[in-house]
Amino acid sequence: MAVNNEILIIGPPGAGKTTFLAQLYGRLLDKKGKLQLASAPENIDGIKSAYDRLADGKETEPTPSTDNLEVKIPVIHEGREFVLHCKDYGGEQVRDLVVLMEYDKTWIERAKTNDRWILFIRPSEIEQRFDLSKKGYAEKNQKESNLSMLGTPNQSQFIELVQVLLHARGTGMKEPVDTPRLLIALTCWDELGTDLTPEEILQQKMPLFTQFIVANWLSGAFKIIGVSAQEFPLKTNENRDKYLDEMPESFGYLVLDDNSKEKDLTCLIEEALTL
Repeated sequence: MAVNNEILIIGPPGAGKTTFLAQLYGRLLDKKGKLQLASAPENIDGIKSAYDRLADGKETEPTPSTDNLEVKIPVIHEGREFVLHCKDYGGEQVRDLVVLMEYDKTWIERAKTNDRWILFIRPSEIEQRFDLSKKGYAEKNQKESNLSMLGTPNQSQFIELVQVLLHARGTGMKEPVDTPRLLIALTCWDELGTDLTPEEILQQKMPLFTQFIVANWLSGAFKIIGVSAQEFPLKTNENRDKYLDEMPESFGYLVLDDNSKEKDLTCLIEEALTL
């Protein structure tokens, strides 16, 4: 079955979609990555605003919950030209998909027309399993109440999100899934301070979700990598000055499945294209 190169980036609020897209845009302008701009991109107001904030040493702002932006960037990869379609939208829409378990025509089209999905997960914000053998019910209930107020994601929500999108696409799960190809991007990797591989981190933080993906996708149709689009927080004058002096495209990296680091953030798109 032929797989198109349309890419849907999926992620809840705070997962780092906007920061990554801004840094991807910067890499394409810098003309040093494996992906190259083929012509002037269209409809990139949201990305340009985020890129300008990084260039000023400021962190990006979340995409408004009501926004549905079609970011279209003509690129060349290994001599082949195509348009990279990144859908930029408020992460709250993803949260609502899980909470309400319903979707509109926009999400049906996204799920059906994109044969490659990049799922952004911020592992440092994943709710950890509560061990009742060590703590009591009262503490458990208080913890769950706090998490509910904060909207902290957990692994069951990601399982439900993937199931909702597969349903919207009309893809059954009686047979292992070949399409859509799935790239799981563990974002804000710099927050973890670990030597573990992306696969080991996903297994450690989200064992049920990992089992769900392994059980339902063909082995060659999914991959797990780490992403630090910003490389470090911009909360100190020293770090802000680094961004002002060296420009945003000097920062950020990927952690590949063999635990090697890659400074070219455009390789994340290449990883999705080669699945």
